[in-house]
Formats: sequence, structure tokens, C-alpha cells
Amino acid sequence: MANRRVGCFLSGGLDSSLVSALASKFAQENGVDYPFQTFAIGMSTESTDLSAARKVAAHIGSEHHEIVFTPEQGFEVIEDVIYALESYDVATIQSAIGMYLVSKYIKEKTDTVVVYSGEGADELCQGYGYFHFAPNSKEAEMESHRLLNTMYLFCGLRADRITAAHGLEIRVPFLDHHLVSYILSIPPNLRTPKGGIEKELLRKAFDGTDLLPEQVLWRKKEEFSDGVSSVEKTWKAILQEHIENLVTDKDMKDAPEVYKFNTPQSKEAFYYRKIFERLFPNRSSLIPYTWLRKWMN
Repeated sequence: MANRRVGCFLSGGLDSSLVSALASKFAQENGVDYPFQTFAIGMSTESTDLSAARKVAAHIGSEHHEIVFTPEQGFEVIEDVIYALESYDVATIQSAIGMYLVSKYIKEKTDTVVVYSGEGADELCQGYGYFHFAPNSKEAEMESHRLLNTMYLFCGLRADRITAAHGLEIRVPFLDHHLVSYILSIPPNLRTPKGGIEKELLRKAFDGTDLLPEQVLWRKKEEFSDGVSSVEKTWKAILQEHIENLVTDKDMKDAPEVYKFNTPQSKEAFYYRKIFERLFPNRSSLIPYTWLRKWMN
């Protein structure tokens, strides 16, 4: 497969689990002479991501690594994350913190260099929760294309910059141009979420193969901030509470004058933007807009 050691990010969600299982299978078939490594991160050993990843790792027989991080460890790397991303987008930063910490672990504690990831599947296969509220399959198709075309500003940026910051090379099989072309050739009405299930075609393609545990193959999509969270509170809520007293009400009142382009709409957004402007003054146009859901319930 490669001269350098290969591993895989494993959140326990559908996308990274499929990539991990297939990569591990191909490694065995090609006589790779080292244990295939998988890496998962969470704020508690009982977080839903770690629990699901543990099941997948046991099922595929990988050498599994769990990284449990504290809120303080997450807070400490916020500036490093923004520097690596060159972005102030809230959703991108929230999810990049966990990826930064697990990439740091891989760099410091293992000899894995090439890391596979499930990035791109949600954009390609309409996996985000808000696709359930798309008015019709044509609108959902247009949104899928928009997300793919702007990945380099958000999730694609996160995957590329955060791993590169630690000298890792990321591989994203879901964005292989042959696979992208094939999936986009499928009639849109067959790809739109139905009956509360997103990415149904992808799930059905592996149903009954025993590639993954059944409960993981049909596990509902979770946002990163929910999946890595402790039982008591989400990572998103912890971040917002931490930042609440670091940004004043006056800061928010003055925000439209201080930041006229992409004006922060929350204290969290203001905090990230302030750090970004210190690191990259007058470069706010690096992102034309911030990531938001297209439709709401």
C-alpha cells in the first residue's frame, strides 16, 4: 500500500468506519507486515464516538489508539488551530481542535505518517443532518455540489492543514474523482435522505457483508462536537461557556464596526476572529462566508 506506515482516523461514524475497515482489509490482502492502526478521540471513554470506534476496531482487528482530552487541553490549542487553518470559521475550528490533538498524538507517539479519513462523504452523499429538511431532491443536489465546490474553505481545509501541521499526509478516498463522478451520476432522488436515514445507498452497499458491526453501519450521523463529548455536556457548549467571559457585551455591540466583513454573530465567533486578526491582519477575505446549515427544521 505504501512504504510509509498507514493508519486511519476512526470516529466510529459511518464514513471513517468504512474507510478503516476497507483499508485494513486491503492491508491484510496485500501482506502489509505491521498492525493497521486506528485513532479515535473523545472527552470521555464513554463518549459515543469512542464507544463506536472501539466496536469497529475490535471488529476489524486494528491496533486501536484512544485519545481522551480535557477541556483545558482543547482551550490551549485554539490559537495553534487558528494559525494552522488560517480561518476564523466557528464550525471549522470547533471540529479542528479534536483533529489537531489526535494528529499531535499520532506524530509524537507513533510512526504512522499516512492517515486515511472519511472526509468528503457528507458533502458527496448528502450526509449532513440538514439535508433531511431539503425541499426537494433538486435543491439537495445543488447543495451537495455547493459543498463539494467549497470544501477547500471548510472541512477540506481542516483536514489538509491540521494534519500537515503535524507532518502527516491525509488520504480521502471519498473524494477520489472516479467515485465522486459515479455517485453524482446516480439520480438525485435516490441520494436524498428518506425516512430519517441519510446516506442510505452507501449503507445498503455494505449491508450484509459483515464489513462493519450492524449498529455502526446504521449509526445516525452526529456532529463532531456531540460525538466526542462527555456524557454531561457537549464540546460546543463547553467552548461557548469558556469564551462567554472572554468577550464582553460591548465587544459584541461594537462588532459591526470593528469587523465589517463577516461580522461575528456570537461571542465564540468574535473570540476566534480576534485571534485570527492578530495572526493574519487584514486577511478576513480568506473565507468569503462562514459555514452555516442551508435549511433548518
